[in-house]
Amino acid sequence: MIHVGFLLTGGPFDSERWRTAYELGRAALDAGHAVTYFHYLDGAYVPVADQHLPDCSDAGLYDQMPTEKFQELIADGAEVICCGLCVNARGIDAETDYPDGVEVGLLPDLADTIGEADRVISL
Repeated sequence: MIHVGFLLTGGPFDSERWRTAYELGRAALDAGHAVTYFHYLDGAYVPVADQHLPDCSDAGLYDQMPTEKFQELIADGAEVICCGLCVNARGIDAETDYPDGVEVGLLPDLADTIGEADRVISL
């Protein structure tokens, strides 16, 4: 078993980086590996609960919102940490805006992830 770390800096609707991070993490978990995500900068928006894009969802562009996909990963054993400074700077209320299992940390948590992971992928 290896440990794969992800540094996700992009927001949920500015690119498909979150989807790439999800798919790679999903494959790693399915193969029995440990997975940790550190959401930094606009990446802190990715796991925010109750996001909606009605026009895109109706058009089939998003079968599930990013937070739903990351909740699946958490349920399957992934660790999801959001940078507390990034959370505060973006006005996210961690207590109410994040679903269960999403942790709020600081840059030492990113350093731990980088130090403990066998591979780190930055998106």
